[in-house]
Amino acid sequence: MQKISVSRAGLLTAALLCSLGAAQTSSPSAIPSLPPGAVAPVTTTPAPVAAYPSGFTRAQLDAVLPLLSGLKTLQNSELDGTRGRVRVSGLSAVDRLALMGRLREAGLPAGVVEYVTSAGTATGVPAAGSTTGTVTQTPTPADPNPTPRPGVPGTSTLPRKAQSLAQPHAANLSGPVTLRAGESTLWSFLLKNTGTARISLGHGACDVRFEVLNAAGEIVRPDPKNTLCTMQLITTEVAPGETSEVQKIRWDGKDASGQPVRPGSYTIRAAFDGPAHVDAAEFKVTVR
Repeated sequence: MQKISVSRAGLLTAALLCSLGAAQTSSPSAIPSLPPGAVAPVTTTPAPVAAYPSGFTRAQLDAVLPLLSGLKTLQNSELDGTRGRVRVSGLSAVDRLALMGRLREAGLPAGVVEYVTSAGTATGVPAAGSTTGTVTQTPTPADPNPTPRPGVPGTSTLPRKAQSLAQPHAANLSGPVTLRAGESTLWSFLLKNTGTARISLGHGACDVRFEVLNAAGEIVRPDPKNTLCTMQLITTEVAPGETSEVQKIRWDGKDASGQPVRPGSYTIRAAFDGPAHVDAAEFKVTVR
């Protein structure tokens, strides 16, 4: 019988190969096996939230609507689904600042709201607590200060939404008494405190309005309805016995159609209509 000689090194090599094979067979797979007939779940990435051309989402627009509640000067509101913004009109400078503060507290960008001076249709604000965010159309209210027709003296186009200032006071215009037709001229609206307590008024930059009448009492330059006002907030403080300028007005000696008025005598009527209403004394000017 033939003898087979196995070296010690060969035995060690064989033992090592056997242990490696056993380790590979017993090690668990990185991907768990599925039971027979089971289907592996498909992982999908959530679709991004669709945004309007403005870059804002519907959720952001809907979040603006409850913030409009309680703004007293709000006339109309509209969710513009084409441009992707909430359009509001009629807000005073004070209410605009209040709305900007609400947007900031809610974590919404200021640009999601578009401020306009007028709107073709009036839209209502959802009731408090509404979750639908639906904007309901309501009839357009009649203009409380319609522009009078020429030749109808005794009317006025100046706004009067606020109550008269309760504290004792006097108001007048200060400026040139003559001007040339077509020449821009400035006058100051001055408020005098005739009482014993300080007068403090927080108001917008366009709360002083004016109109111009001819010698026959006809309004030749009515208060414009399309004036663009800034969102600047002004505080007028008047101590007892003192006089302060509230705002300046500018007239260029032209009528409602933009044409220079005829030479003659004219009257400027001005009023402050912010948190309170103040009428200034009529101011006579001569147009040359």
